[in-house]
Amino acid sequence: EVGRKSLDEIVKMALFEKATPQAVAQMWLHHHDYAIQYVGKVLSRAAYSALSPRLQQNPFFVIPVFRDKGLFNVIVNNHRDLSIVSPLGEYQKQGDLVQPHMTMQFFTELQKSKGLVLMRSEIKDKVLTRQDAYHITTTFLRYYTYPHCFAFVEEFNKNSNQFDFHRYLRHMKEDAKQWSTQKSLHHIDILDKTFTWSDRPGKIDTPGTD
Repeated sequence: EVGRKSLDEIVKMALFEKATPQAVAQMWLHHHDYAIQYVGKVLSRAAYSALSPRLQQNPFFVIPVFRDKGLFNVIVNNHRDLSIVSPLGEYQKQGDLVQPHMTMQFFTELQKSKGLVLMRSEIKDKVLTRQDAYHITTTFLRYYTYPHCFAFVEEFNKNSNQFDFHRYLRHMKEDAKQWSTQKSLHHIDILDKTFTWSDRPGKIDTPGTD
């Protein structure tokens, strides 16, 4: 499939397998800190277990990308552990044949042994900047996890005729104000579980590895 990779194509698996979950998270995030075309995230096993069915049951979502003079929308199309990002206008013309301008992939190779799922967003060309990629990635995670945000995702997929884009845009702007005052580690109550995802080294809880 377009854009899908295995973790051993990116990192030395032997090194990760010997490291503690905390060290794995630190290495992964540090590896992506200064990359121009990548954004790295780390999710706990519980976080991904709760997130995964939501991605499968709600395969599409629209995310606005802001510019100095307005905005344009991208569509996110989820395929199991890989999400493809393309401008909405291109998707409306080309459908499933549209070329991805960015991918977001969840790597589950260490889910059992370390209790972690590693996430990577990869920019494919110059349509999107790293700032765009960070915005899309964090918005994507936030709207598929927080209940007050996920309601928009469900409406978009299951009742699209009722989806109010302007209400969604207002909610995003209001939510961003609160989001900007919070720490990089976010505790999310969802499906009767509390889990974490992080974008800063040394800021992730170490889940159990039972």
